[in-house]
Amino acid sequence: MFIITAVGPDRPGMAHAVATVLSDGGYNIEDTTMTRLSGEFAMILIVSAPVGQGTDIEELQQLLAPLEASHTLFISCRAFAPETQGEPSAAERYILSVYGPENRGLVARITGVLAAGGVNISDVQTRVASSGAMYIMLYELEVPPTIDPAALSRDVEAAAQEIGAQISLRPLEENTL
Repeated sequence: MFIITAVGPDRPGMAHAVATVLSDGGYNIEDTTMTRLSGEFAMILIVSAPVGQGTDIEELQQLLAPLEASHTLFISCRAFAPETQGEPSAAERYILSVYGPENRGLVARITGVLAAGGVNISDVQTRVASSGAMYIMLYELEVPPTIDPAALSRDVEAAAQEIGAQISLRPLEENTL
């Protein structure tokens, strides 16, 4: 398996171009995340090699190289060994929403509270609201069973108040993305 990152100026067809090159080369996309950030397109993909083919990173890089010129992408590839499927995680999943004034240190303060509590952040999205004065953060969290969600909420709330933000912590409904 391989992990690929691709970043470049956003325009229509970026995901299609990468997916088509991989498909035509016999690679299967196992997992991916894609986003647009301040006019830049970014994607991270986990791909498996064609059946019966080795894991030659140079071959994969050569396959994707034309996209660097044609789509102005910076592409990086490396071998990837997925975590072995052991016991399912006992961590409960939550969504943390944070709304606060757009200023330096907001993300650092909130992530500091989460890290100190041993909470894993599995996904985060941040945006500046259209007014430009409000910063919106959505965190997907994995909260270990040893952590009381109410206590975590109080700790994050205290940090949020210090920086003039408001929070909402709620369980993640697994049936939604």
